[in-house]
Amino acid sequence: MTSESGRFVDKETCRRLSRLGYARSNHVRLYGQELQIVSDPFVHDEGGIAVEVVADSNPTKRTMRLPLSVVQVARKAPEKQVA
Repeated sequence: MTSESGRFVDKETCRRLSRLGYARSNHVRLYGQELQIVSDPFVHDEGGIAVEVVADSNPTKRTMRLPLSVVQVARKAPEKQVA
């Protein structure tokens, strides 16, 4: 069972990942494939954070978990202060 603080951290990480470019309508290269992201990041049922993607060569939508190294960068990214 995930604690309330754990869910908040995961939602915050998803928000940061979106700002880092892992957001809907962006193109990325993951696991050696050129992909278009068709969803914002979300907490995956089996753990980790995932996005829905379609490949340039195959328009079938599928769920792809983001690499742990990408998620760790988002967790360490400092928040920008708004003046």
